[in-house]
Amino acid sequence: MKGRDKWKLAEAGAYFTVEAALIIPVVLCIFVMIIYLSFYLYDRCVLAQDCYVLSYRQSIEKGKEDRAGGAAVKDQFGQKLFMLSSMQTEKSEGRKIRVKVNAAMQPPLFGLDFFRENRYWSLEAAESAQKTDPPRDYRKVRRLLNLASRAGGHSEGEEK
Repeated sequence: MKGRDKWKLAEAGAYFTVEAALIIPVVLCIFVMIIYLSFYLYDRCVLAQDCYVLSYRQSIEKGKEDRAGGAAVKDQFGQKLFMLSSMQTEKSEGRKIRVKVNAAMQPPLFGLDFFRENRYWSLEAAESAQKTDPPRDYRKVRRLLNLASRAGGHSEGEEK
């Protein structure tokens, strides 16, 4: 009798081992994918934020300096983005300055090549800012108020 009880205990312990051998790798893969998705979301948020910063800086620029392309992009993004394998930027001007960034991220799949044709996760961010010139707008308002006060019969130096 004692020998049979030993085998029953050994059988009960064995199926836990088989379950652990199947479940633990699946759970581990899920955790790793969650971590990679959080890296993806972080990079996406930083891209959107930096695109807006670049477009805003260019929108308030009065001179010909390009703050939304070239070296400015490199300075803005710096080393904040990680896991990106490629990045391209576009800038368009008009009434609005629009900065668009396309990037690709290749997460390591640990030798598993299930997605042979599409191994990259693509990121895209596009932000725009309206061109503004606050001093010019302020001068226009002052000029309109001055003209309105003169049309009403008051000059600037007169007291009411």
